[in-house]
Amino acid sequence: MIVDDEPLARERLLRLLQSEDSVTQCVTAANGQEALRRQTDDPADLVLLDIRMPGLSGLELAAEWSQQPNPPAIVFCTAYDDYALEAFQVQAVSYLMKPVKAADLHQVLAQASQLNRAQLTALSGADIGPVIALQTGRGKERIPLNDVYCFRADQKYVVAQCRQGERLCDYSLKQLEERFPEHLVRVHRTTLVPKSRLEKLSRDAQGGIWLNVRGLDEPVTVSRRFARELRPLFNDSTDWSDS
Repeated sequence: MIVDDEPLARERLLRLLQSEDSVTQCVTAANGQEALRRQTDDPADLVLLDIRMPGLSGLELAAEWSQQPNPPAIVFCTAYDDYALEAFQVQAVSYLMKPVKAADLHQVLAQASQLNRAQLTALSGADIGPVIALQTGRGKERIPLNDVYCFRADQKYVVAQCRQGERLCDYSLKQLEERFPEHLVRVHRTTLVPKSRLEKLSRDAQGGIWLNVRGLDEPVTVSRRFARELRPLFNDSTDWSDS
């Protein structure tokens, strides 16, 4: 189902869906109330949902559906990029920026089709831990913090290396530390690592300190300053701060 108060936006998505073999039927709704009625009468498996609409907003609509036993998968399609966190809090599968590109829509549909109704129900109630919205080429993607290997500051950007690949992060390292103090630890002035990913501290022949991170092929550099703070997490009595 396509839910959007703009007729041209609905028509564009309908045209894009015509080339998708996985889509067997598509209905449209011009507002949240109409969408609620349609979903009750003939439940859709996936909803392409606008956020800003008169009356019931897309976020309110998704929140209501998320409380139902068999909620549809939600893909937000919006011209605004400042709703990503709220979108993923209501279990959105993805977040596409308008104008939606055919390749991006195809990829999202392929991902969503891997979740059947039972899996979606389980997902809506699963405890996947904290999540973070990260930038992709098609918009923002909801990624569990447990899937992140590390955050690295690269000039004016912060890059997240995660199971899904590299993603850009809108937060600074300091903001990430403040937001996830129980989950992240700084190992270098340019690097944060989830505590769940810590594996082993080691020192090379030149005295450099390295951290093995679960999921990464290569260890990351640890500064002596932060090695002191890491030591208790390994129950290690070695003084990693000495020269």
